[in-house]
Amino acid sequence: MDRSAADAAPLGPRSGLDRRRLLSYAAATAVAAGTAVSLDAHRASAVSSLGETGASVQSVAQALAAAQTTAWGGHSNGNIPSGALTPVVASVAGSGYLRTDAARQYLALSLAFSNAIGTPLAITEGYRSYARQVEYWNLYQAGKGNLAAYPGTSNHGWGISCDFGAGVASSGSAAKRWMDANAPAYGWSPTGNTFSRPEPWHFDYVGNYVGDIPLDVERDPDVVIIRTTQGLDEQQAGYTALVGLHSLRHLSSLDMINSMRVIGTPYYELDRGRFYDVINSMGIPRSALTPDADYFRR
Repeated sequence: MDRSAADAAPLGPRSGLDRRRLLSYAAATAVAAGTAVSLDAHRASAVSSLGETGASVQSVAQALAAAQTTAWGGHSNGNIPSGALTPVVASVAGSGYLRTDAARQYLALSLAFSNAIGTPLAITEGYRSYARQVEYWNLYQAGKGNLAAYPGTSNHGWGISCDFGAGVASSGSAAKRWMDANAPAYGWSPTGNTFSRPEPWHFDYVGNYVGDIPLDVERDPDVVIIRTTQGLDEQQAGYTALVGLHSLRHLSSLDMINSMRVIGTPYYELDRGRFYDVINSMGIPRSALTPDADYFRR
């Protein structure tokens, strides 16, 4: 079934969980593609000006060449379509995506972190579009922003970097110490420690890319996770629900979301229209969308 046909086909409450038709409603929100942007005319040459680079990188050309060593999937840095990435929860709008293997390991790392520290491992920023990188670079060059890599060279643009919150941003904190000691076992390296201006919150996924292995289990699911990217009439943006036929449970914490994802529950981030489409198709009344929702109807 092509996508246009799937979108045109209504989902009724008696249709059950037809996975392909549900997926047509559950297309993730688009990652912003690169647009016409202008770089600051200044061309940095010193490693301290190039930002997120290693000591061996001394020029823009070297930084661009180094960035190609982590290229994957035939994509260009910062211009990766949303369908090639896996959505994750992140604070910065439009950044909640990672390469599939990086996302898989982040979910496992998040649960281990929570067990050890007592709070979920929150992502401040994950994937970064080329246009956003240009914005950050121009601010950095003007002395008005944080450290930023030259556009086209940041691992954020490959979907394999995260800036973490949850106390990780504070050097010497228990959260940071735990991450430095344990995150590498999950493929996440504290590379921000080595930046010309250290960033304790910045980690790169350094596992070898082995192709796109879907995070979600390939089966017809009994339940799916849907999360709003816009506010609803009943709840604010970010409301997340575990939804089945005639059932809905509010997943009120990042730990709850990630625990379900680790066992392969499909996850989709939807705008308000598609969120309501799925709710309606499952035969769930909108009155069930409450902070303590645990709705089930036989």
